[in-house]
Amino acid sequence: MIDIEYYYDPEYQNFLLSSKRRELTPPEIVLKHFSLKDVQNIVDFGMGLGFWTETLLKSIHKEGWVWGAECNQDFLDEVLHWKNRENIQRFTPFYMEKADRPLLPEWIPVPEVIFASLVLSTFADPGQAMDGLIRSMKKGGKLIVLDWVKNEYPIGPRINDKISLDKMKFLAEQYKLEIIKTVRISENVYGLEIQSGPEFEYGYYDLREEEMYSEELIRS
Repeated sequence: MIDIEYYYDPEYQNFLLSSKRRELTPPEIVLKHFSLKDVQNIVDFGMGLGFWTETLLKSIHKEGWVWGAECNQDFLDEVLHWKNRENIQRFTPFYMEKADRPLLPEWIPVPEVIFASLVLSTFADPGQAMDGLIRSMKKGGKLIVLDWVKNEYPIGPRINDKISLDKMKFLAEQYKLEIIKTVRISENVYGLEIQSGPEFEYGYYDLREEEMYSEELIRS
């Protein structure tokens, strides 16, 4: 069972705003590998307390928009206070319920890029999570994933809960996703750029239809 309690620990979230976080995922290194200059809409998936917000705003198109998705209401409240206090423009944080296959709400513009930093390893099946995120963006859109190298580190997930780069690539390929790029961000974090593969079929899952189909199978 994956231990995700660390993610909701305020100490961990405060760490993610610290200089130590910058050592893990230096923005200048990340943005050197993943260009965002023409992006109009980007989702910061698993926004936490907003470490990436200002960096993403500076990196996308000058009229582009950052949408911050977060499943923890306490974190979201803090970010909303910060946004209003600092009058941060072109940024909308929103609540998104945690699900095995996350699908973005239909009321936000369909993004060209989803940015997921140190969050996919909190899912029991990161491949399924990637599948849902790819379905939530424009065809040909990019999913940028930063996640933990399978090393010991004093804070964050246990080593057994970390997903190695090879395993993350394998899970993506299971869901017919294509790895465009892999990079080493730091000693403890790797990065991937992922798109839909040629055999990937777009479309939202209709959970009601799936449930009805399952009931029919049981009756038959």
